[in-house]
Amino acid sequence: MSVAAFWWNAAGLFLLVLWSIQRLGRGGRWFLLAAFGAVAVSVIPFFGQVPRYWLSGLTPNLSVPLVALLAVSILQRAGGGTIFRPREWRAAWIFGAAASLVLYPSALGLGMRNLDTYSLGWPWLEWTRSLLLFGPVAALSALLVWRGNRFGWVLAASSAAFLCRGQESHNFWDYVLDPLYGAVSLVAVAVAAARRLTRG
Repeated sequence: MSVAAFWWNAAGLFLLVLWSIQRLGRGGRWFLLAAFGAVAVSVIPFFGQVPRYWLSGLTPNLSVPLVALLAVSILQRAGGGTIFRPREWRAAWIFGAAASLVLYPSALGLGMRNLDTYSLGWPWLEWTRSLLLFGPVAALSALLVWRGNRFGWVLAASSAAFLCRGQESHNFWDYVLDPLYGAVSLVAVAVAAARRLTRG
């Protein structure tokens, strides 16, 4: 594992634990407790392994959007103001859910035969087909930024991280999506849809 990938995953785990503990309460006291707990879980071995290695069993790389969403949620709950408005959260969940439905089923062998959209994240396999998926991500980033939706900057940062090889993976999709982000997005979209139906 590269140094950059090591620190990226360590920071992601820290934010994940910090976010989880922070749900228990608000205020500086809870934030300090959450930060201490996050550091402890990030560096203290349990059963011979540091928990960040357990996380790699779920996903070897935490995506840029997941880490960004964790950081934004933590800062907003700690009193950092409104960084993401409801429309940014909606964009994040819709993108995560849509990307999960496009990428993960084919990677598991479901859907059209001989089409693995996740493999197109390695663009050197077939540039023409890969661009069919890279293009919409770039276009969506530009559209969101143009419309003032801050989630567009998160997608742009994902592409920049891929170009800089900021993680261990060389697959573009590992920078924009991971199983945890995908699962949370699907749940968030399902809950929002259920609420709209009940209100209707």
